[in-house]
Amino acid sequence: MAKGFSLLVLIGLWMHFPGLQRLEAQGGESGTVTITMVPGEYVPGRRPMGVGDPLTGLERVAREYERLHPQVRIQFRAMGGADLVEGEYIRTQIMGGIAPDIVGMNAEAVYADIDKGWWIPLNDFFDQPNPYSAPGEQGSDQWWNAFASPALTKARSAPDGRLYSLVFDLVETGIFYNRTLFRKYNLEVPRTWSEFLAVQKAFRQRGYVPFSASIQQGIDWAQDYLFDQMYFPIMDELDRVKGTPEEEEYMQGYLGAKELAWAILQGHIAFDSPRYREMWRLMKEWRHYWPRDINQMNDQARMFLLQQSPMVWQASIFVRRLIYDDLVDFEWGVFYLPSVTSACSPMGEGVDPSVVGGAGIQYSVTVDAERRGNLEQVIDFLAFLSQPETGGMVVNEAGMYIPNFAGVEMKDFLEPFSEIIRYRYTSTKWIFTFDTRFNDTNRRLIELYLGDTLSLDEFMIRMDQNNREAALRYVERFGWTYEGAEWQVPREIAHGGD
Repeated sequence: MAKGFSLLVLIGLWMHFPGLQRLEAQGGESGTVTITMVPGEYVPGRRPMGVGDPLTGLERVAREYERLHPQVRIQFRAMGGADLVEGEYIRTQIMGGIAPDIVGMNAEAVYADIDKGWWIPLNDFFDQPNPYSAPGEQGSDQWWNAFASPALTKARSAPDGRLYSLVFDLVETGIFYNRTLFRKYNLEVPRTWSEFLAVQKAFRQRGYVPFSASIQQGIDWAQDYLFDQMYFPIMDELDRVKGTPEEEEYMQGYLGAKELAWAILQGHIAFDSPRYREMWRLMKEWRHYWPRDINQMNDQARMFLLQQSPMVWQASIFVRRLIYDDLVDFEWGVFYLPSVTSACSPMGEGVDPSVVGGAGIQYSVTVDAERRGNLEQVIDFLAFLSQPETGGMVVNEAGMYIPNFAGVEMKDFLEPFSEIIRYRYTSTKWIFTFDTRFNDTNRRLIELYLGDTLSLDEFMIRMDQNNREAALRYVERFGWTYEGAEWQVPREIAHGGD
């Protein structure tokens, strides 16, 4: 199956799923429908990370769908990595009325524009049976249940409570380490944050750059991880909006935009908060073991591959590079970030690690699909694509992500992430919570701080200002009110003071 979508499998799909035969019979009645899709990492013909064979899986799935629906044509577009995270290019396309129907983009990038009506909510579709699931199969009652992790999919809800993305696969991060070098210097995988720093110190004394990371890790993953280590002990006090039981099972307490805004305006996250200050002190201490220039993201992988650095923080997609690159001639492994204990921080309580990955490629539907009259066919194609036989083949061919389809196993070489993916999700995602204005300032301040331009005191004051301004914008934008003694924001704070 990993090598191709065999003719027997395709025939089996057609015979097994009555929905395929029913919809095939309707082909050609309403003229040609063209579905455009930005599939993220799965663009046909691409060689992700420049290694391995070109991808063909999604192309084969599309051609099979066209065979079943002769009136449909599916076209693919590529989009840059930054656009997949930030979404600036797609916003321009939507405003011009020329956006693709389906976009593989972080759900949080969609959140910033949900009040503009640019994205199609998917809840009602997921509540219905998947037409390609046979009776009794997962997904035949509700589309949700065709996913390996329905809770994770449901947990991607936007601040308005609606869902705008289909979680196609899962991704997680880990510390890739050079086992050969660890063995050479008799060093062990660290179990606590103190040991983690001690290992890095030992490598620095031997002339290595101990930890290969870029500013992006500081802005995104490290900010979230260290925040969780400091604030999870008081999460019951901050987590005021509970999700469904399924969401809570996966999240175990998560601060959405409304809760984060409240915590900021109440002073739990402020320039003089001991927990908030300590997370940034720890970040700066750790940064001293990173490369001198942390703005070059491409260098971090290169330093690890050239064995100039014994550790690199990467997502599971990096495994593809290590597996298919013939120049990798050392033994490697994966471990996860250890807990911060009282041995290295007065606020350290040994909190179990949380993960900062979760949803990988997420497909959202633009309003242009509805404007063109394509929406019904677009949703039907996504239903076809998100079946175990089709979606699982696409994900496993690339060998970068963990399939989010019931009954589909990940590639064997992703096994190091099988345990990591089970960890509790982080308490919040800072750069995916508020608007682009907040993100731009947050990014710049962290760059200045980790680059030794701002002192800790200066940094804390300016971060506090950016946090408060973003919180106030969102309170006004969504008309949030906080009721109850424990959920009260003083009037002068909520309205910005005099």
